[in-house]
Amino acid sequence: MLNQSDYSNQLHQQPERFVQKMRKQNQLVEFSGFLRAAVQARHELKESNLMDAHSNILRALHHWGNLALIEEGAVPEATVWKQIKRYNPGIYKLYEELTISPETLEQRVKLVLLGCEFSIGSKLKTCCELIIDVLGSREEAWGLSELSNHPILSGLEIDLSLLLQKLVTRDYINEVAVVLAGENADRIELKYRPATRALSELHS
Repeated sequence: MLNQSDYSNQLHQQPERFVQKMRKQNQLVEFSGFLRAAVQARHELKESNLMDAHSNILRALHHWGNLALIEEGAVPEATVWKQIKRYNPGIYKLYEELTISPETLEQRVKLVLLGCEFSIGSKLKTCCELIIDVLGSREEAWGLSELSNHPILSGLEIDLSLLLQKLVTRDYINEVAVVLAGENADRIELKYRPATRALSELHS
């Protein structure tokens, strides 16, 4: 994500359509970090690595908080938790549950992880709108490499593979196996295209 001063300056200097693009890109970056940290926390919890699970779920909360601020049109500051408490008391309450609750560490991590996973499910489609729009910009399905090199997505610090997997799981996009031609004949590459309902819901 852009740092605070750069993001704030660009918001004031660019026309509205560029501001919206930047916000969507920042949303995608924070959502990707949110998803990655929550997935890792779930893995560490399954392996009984409680301290690692705690570190990852705290990181997930931080990304979630930044995401909430961006959705409100605010610029995340260094003292981000003061902002989050003002803009989204629900996320701040989960932060308190994780850090000062008398429950066991495992119970605290499990509780906050449930909240994170519910939010991820509800935000997936809107936060990944840029990906779905790029996939729908042509008839041909997109490979991972060419998708990551698209001007709208290139340079963003996102886990594109993980995001695509999640979108496939929720039926927002389709995964297709394509047989390659030429020198790569007989090789199969997984490619992606939007599910019809995803595009219709985004632009309804």
